[in-house]
Amino acid sequence: MKTLPYYHVDVFTDKPFSGNGLTVFTESEGLGKEAMLKLTQEMRQFESIFLQKIDANKFRAYVFTCEEELDFAGHPILGAAATLHDLYQPAAQKANWEFVLNRKTLQVVTEQKKDFLKARMNQGKAEFGKVLDGDEANWLLESIGLNKDDLYPGCDPQIISTGLPYILIPLQRNGLKAKIGGAGLEQRIRSWGAMFIGIFEIPTLSIRTGDNLGLVEDIATGSLAGPSGAYLVQQGLHNAGEEIQINQGHNLGRPSKLFVEVEPATGDVYVSGNVCKVSENKLVSAAYLL
Repeated sequence: MKTLPYYHVDVFTDKPFSGNGLTVFTESEGLGKEAMLKLTQEMRQFESIFLQKIDANKFRAYVFTCEEELDFAGHPILGAAATLHDLYQPAAQKANWEFVLNRKTLQVVTEQKKDFLKARMNQGKAEFGKVLDGDEANWLLESIGLNKDDLYPGCDPQIISTGLPYILIPLQRNGLKAKIGGAGLEQRIRSWGAMFIGIFEIPTLSIRTGDNLGLVEDIATGSLAGPSGAYLVQQGLHNAGEEIQINQGHNLGRPSKLFVEVEPATGDVYVSGNVCKVSENKLVSAAYLL
């Protein structure tokens, strides 16, 4: 019977059992996407990533939540890179990795630390899309239990993407009060070109997101941290070249630190975080999925 190795890591933390959990399948050749979805549902992490080796430092990657495949996600790429470093280059202080996704290719640098690895990903340039104001903004805010007075002064919700488009809602307060999810929410935001909602409380540099039905809140979201940092620089609230610490997951008992830097010369958005190895495992029933 075919066996399949996989690894459990925690991302955006320097201590196990905090940050955002992830399962990494390093040898997923032969698995179809239906099997990948089933495995993600079985693992019950927020996401799983499936890797297929192209050459020594280059991998095809597929990312799944328990509901769907994603074209891009942050913490799976960082967690996968750290896992590969631990497996294939454990003696190296630094290593470089390349991940081919459905719509983009990402470069990641990993670095050994005392009890964990640090991974830094180039998400590319942020794309700034539709700005919501007036009735659209009011509808969106009301749908999540907020109002226009909660918005950060001079800011409106805007669609921003570094690979996964969010409708970013910049707030001055009540970030924890917002309730993502509800009837018609997903259909409406996707008609605007967004996949998910991103709550961003600017004074505390705290973000929140989750599925559009409001069933699950994410713990640490690299694909939202990048747009959030890019937005701060665009608005003149932080400087390009400055490393910005974004906070997430404290309200869920899984405090996470996500670091964002916008490169001054190119505008590329870098997102980094620490990764801790939790376990290594072997799936013995993989033959049923092939």
